[in-house]
Amino acid sequence: MIKVILLLSLFAMLISPAYAQDRPSPWLGKAREEGKVVFYTTMSVAEVNNMAKIFEKQQPSIKVELLRAGGSGAITNRVQREYSAKSYFVDVIQGVANRAMIPVFKDRGIIEKYDSPEYQFVPDDLKDKDRYWASVYQNTYVLVYNKNLVRKSEVPRTYDDLLRPQWKNRKLILDTEGFPWFNGLLSHWGREKGLAYFRKLAQQDPVFHRGSRLSIQLVMAGEAPLTMAYGSHAHDYVSKGAPIGWVTLQPVVFNVNSISLAKRAPHPNAAKLFIDFLFSKEAQTHLRAISHIPSRADVDANPPELFKGFQRIFAFRDSSDIPEIVRLYNETFRLAR
Repeated sequence: MIKVILLLSLFAMLISPAYAQDRPSPWLGKAREEGKVVFYTTMSVAEVNNMAKIFEKQQPSIKVELLRAGGSGAITNRVQREYSAKSYFVDVIQGVANRAMIPVFKDRGIIEKYDSPEYQFVPDDLKDKDRYWASVYQNTYVLVYNKNLVRKSEVPRTYDDLLRPQWKNRKLILDTEGFPWFNGLLSHWGREKGLAYFRKLAQQDPVFHRGSRLSIQLVMAGEAPLTMAYGSHAHDYVSKGAPIGWVTLQPVVFNVNSISLAKRAPHPNAAKLFIDFLFSKEAQTHLRAISHIPSRADVDANPPELFKGFQRIFAFRDSSDIPEIVRLYNETFRLAR
């Protein structure tokens, strides 16, 4: 009986989050010899610098070299140019999956599989089944409304509610690059039903601006009563006293911020160590503290309702044709390009 208890205790320790984070990394020695990791990221300068400092405090012999290229499209283009020229600088790449570029990057030998031990704490819909990527944090598309302009009883609760006459004529702000939200619903509803819905929404004459935070700020200022924007951004403003509220329209489309290991990475062991760090409980808790939705199942968003209690669908769950989705979005909403 004592042996059984000891074995069960050992098993519990082996599968616990604490053990997963505290055990020695098999590539730690080689990572320290490599001395640095090169990270291409879309995080803000302040955010990524803070993450780098936390990692470097844990691993003082490994420096994080950062390249912030703006949006995921800019990173995608840069990496493709470098690999075409056989210039291999990057170790860890953020933002491949949210441009539906995984098949392209796999075919061109730009990324490779890496099954981090921390991925056991990441839900299946936030990681690739073949482990070419996992989402370090995600963004949900929610409906944000101005409390001074919209009575609680009138807040839309479904996508069809946005088609009501009262929301016609520049009452809704959409993103000029709202392709992920658009594609997520097209994939879920089917192309015919989805396009029929968005054509009706276009007839409501929405306003278009670029960026989630800008759209929310315009709603706060009373420029329009409604916008589709990121839930984490909306809650950030709510927590600071902004006169807005937010609700989820189901299904909720979410987009990922993927992390991938670069093939031919010049510092492969440091890269794996850094990926393990990004998905550690400490790093994920830090991401939550700066208003991101963490990926680990044992680190809830703040508040948890940002990513729980509703049906969620990945914006690019299929191998979508991005140029075609962009064309359809612009055509449907009559946006000049």
